[in-house]
Amino acid sequence: MVGPEDISHYRAHGWWLSPPILSEDVLDTLAFGIERYRIGERDRHLAVDLGGDGETEVVAQLDYLSLQINEFLDALLSCPVGEMAAALAETESVRIFHDQVVIKPPFDPSRSAKVGWHSDRAYWSSCSSQSMITAWIPLEDVPEEKGPLAVWDASHTWPETETLHSFGDQDLRTIEARFTDKGHAPQVRTLPMRRGQVSFHHCRLVHGGYPNKSSEDRIAYAIHMQDDANHYVPPAAASGRTGHINDLLCRKTADNKPDYADPETFPQLWPI
Repeated sequence: MVGPEDISHYRAHGWWLSPPILSEDVLDTLAFGIERYRIGERDRHLAVDLGGDGETEVVAQLDYLSLQINEFLDALLSCPVGEMAAALAETESVRIFHDQVVIKPPFDPSRSAKVGWHSDRAYWSSCSSQSMITAWIPLEDVPEEKGPLAVWDASHTWPETETLHSFGDQDLRTIEARFTDKGHAPQVRTLPMRRGQVSFHHCRLVHGGYPNKSSEDRIAYAIHMQDDANHYVPPAAASGRTGHINDLLCRKTADNKPDYADPETFPQLWPI
């Protein structure tokens, strides 16, 4: 499903867009799991209180669904996302690091609902790996008007992206100017997608999104994955919310550090 040309594209650009490869059953299962979560159902409970349901923000984020709702982990284990991520990241195995549903509401002129330019790596300063990869799965067709994922082409090669933790920053132009001032030229590429397609991006790639100008929610599922070599390292600065929660959820190693190979918190997606 992932050939040499696809891997070369991912290496050069930091992202790759699949053809439609997810079945209707998988996508319907994810949609059903979201509905279960939103009405308060849980198959398992997290050991840590996340401090809210994630839906109070303008762009809602529902975190760690694969650890709480059976449909999510079942869907991930039955679809080719893990295998494709391993091929693109050129690793022998991949494990989940974090997953979340992102819900961008319909356009409302009284509030801004962009996703600020950021890199996933900026939130993972407690990770040793520079090769982590994210899969982004829309639950429906996402044309330009619905605010699809947007990326800065090839920005994963810029070291400055490692500290860009600005998911909630609505001033996209100011963020772009910060990089222009350093001699970079952000090349924004939006990725309209059909239901069943999956986009993959490198952990250092800058990405975000413009407002959803349609009349209905735009719902997407993001799966952040770690390669086989990833392990905990003490962060030089405070890690983002994701790293902090992960550290509390997982078991500890013999030297009392968070174990990012804990199969209960970070299930392996490939090989199964």
